[in-house]
Amino acid sequence: MKYFPCALELIRDSHIEPISKENPNKRTEILHRFAGVTRGNDLFFVQIKENKNNGQKYLISIFPVDQWK
Repeated sequence: MKYFPCALELIRDSHIEPISKENPNKRTEILHRFAGVTRGNDLFFVQIKENKNNGQKYLISIFPVDQWK
């Protein structure tokens, strides 16, 4: 939960486009991945799933990357 506020800020204010690709397991979805760094220099990713049919987006996960430091 400590990354949740950072994730919201990243999604809302990022000037860098996420890495996006079609879900290979479900062709009706696009997967978006944002990368961010906290003030404590922790690298983390935010993944969002988008339904191609209706444009709805769902937060899938927020997770840190331990090897960054």
